[in-house]
Amino acid sequence: MNFLFDTSIDVSRRQFYVLAMGSCIGNLAGFIGNALIFGWSGTTIFCGICMLLMVAGSFIGIKKGQIRYASYLMIAVLSLVEFPALYYIYQTGTIVYMVLAMVAIAIFIPTGNAIRFAGVVIVADVAAVILAYVRPLESEKLSKEVVLQSTLCSLLIVLLCVFLLSILLQMQRQRQEEEVKKLNEQLKDAADKDALTGIYNRRYLNQYLGDLILDEKEEFDAVLIDLDFFKHVNDTYGHGFGDIILVEFARLLTKHVKNKGIAVRFGGEEFMLVLKGMNTDEIGKMLEHIRREYKEFTKHEKNIECSFSSGVQHYTEGIAVTVLYRLADEKLYAAKERGRNQDVFDLES
Repeated sequence: MNFLFDTSIDVSRRQFYVLAMGSCIGNLAGFIGNALIFGWSGTTIFCGICMLLMVAGSFIGIKKGQIRYASYLMIAVLSLVEFPALYYIYQTGTIVYMVLAMVAIAIFIPTGNAIRFAGVVIVADVAAVILAYVRPLESEKLSKEVVLQSTLCSLLIVLLCVFLLSILLQMQRQRQEEEVKKLNEQLKDAADKDALTGIYNRRYLNQYLGDLILDEKEEFDAVLIDLDFFKHVNDTYGHGFGDIILVEFARLLTKHVKNKGIAVRFGGEEFMLVLKGMNTDEIGKMLEHIRREYKEFTKHEKNIECSFSSGVQHYTEGIAVTVLYRLADEKLYAAKERGRNQDVFDLES
């Protein structure tokens, strides 16, 4: 049944599956009902032929890929041949089939063509009703019990088909909505994450800090990090290795930050950590752990010891995001001026 709801399949094909299933099941039920009520009469054989046409149309649409033509063929047989003929033969309760045909036209035929198609079907239905009244088919008079059985059979078949079509289309719509929701989440995630490293980007950082600043109860520190002599590493070992370094460094940041805040690629070889509920000593120890593991990685990869510098700015009430960035950047600049490979918490120390 997954082929009915797999959103990787074109929506018109999935809708055709519903039409094929509904028309084949409905015609099979009608054929069996006629056989049980009227035996192997000409009408029963007629219903059997219509059922075979539905199977053939389904085969043409599914196996041959001619979905549009198969849809028109199947609905034309139902609405212009089978249902008017059944009404002319039996009258009474079989008129509900004509309503079912209009439902199928509205669902499975494109709007412009559906309006024209429905007009033709209405004319055919009205003609069948008038003809049955003016020149009724001369046949053996049916008993009340047979008329009741025929009417109930017609009603149950139509109710089954309408319910089946409605529930399957509803399930398709729900699956489509779930896929759209998932896609939107993926797009949002892609918009918030750096393509290379997979950690948050500056766009998300601005939003995140804005939310933190709005919540006056939150206290946090912004750590602006720059990889020392990264351009030299790129020039010496190539941009491929430079990318490897950026990805690994982002992994280290994510590993150590965990639930204490977020790690962000600020731009180029610059990163920012936003840390909540940590004091100066704790932040310093975290940065030293990251620094040691970063050196070990580059030592292992290229037998070089790379380092980074950082500026740590504590948020105080009333500071704008742009000011926070500037103050952290001033401390980062001081760390570089003092020889790099260090963290500056206070410009005066």
